[in-house]
Amino acid sequence: MSGAQLGKDFLGMIGLAILATICGLALNRFRPNPISLVYQSPDQQLQAELSQLVNGPPLDSFPVETISLDQFRVAVADKGVTILDARAATYFDRGHVPRAINLSRQDFGHDYMRLRPMLETLKNKPIVVYCAGGACHDSKMVAQALTALGFTQVRIYPGGWDGWTAAGLPVVHS
Repeated sequence: MSGAQLGKDFLGMIGLAILATICGLALNRFRPNPISLVYQSPDQQLQAELSQLVNGPPLDSFPVETISLDQFRVAVADKGVTILDARAATYFDRGHVPRAINLSRQDFGHDYMRLRPMLETLKNKPIVVYCAGGACHDSKMVAQALTALGFTQVRIYPGGWDGWTAAGLPVVHS
């Protein structure tokens, strides 16, 4: 192979790479939920989704009260309290607290709009949000987002799914 042929092959590969990149960007642009080309932390993603629902201050300006496992157990038994699971749907489907409704942090905007008719009736009623537990902050972010949307009685169970199952309490599988 001559140097000229290698040069042509190299230019051809570069041309194909550029064409593939353009096609990929175009396909992403017209997807229903395009993938962001700039990294955003989970907090930034939720803040961006929330800003599509309501203009307001950053999530951190909405402190949310926490409850203990015993208080969470009472809340789960109380049909007047709504229990929200902030984990992704795949984890929710594998198992969740009885009566829990999935409002994931990962897809908050979509889930909120799907649940909005029911959620709007709960603006002044008790809601408890949980996620995986431990280092998971999804419940805090979802609770702050709900507070930003005007919900007044939102609390967090920080022990989450891990704390609930470690205590041997009942679970539901979807």
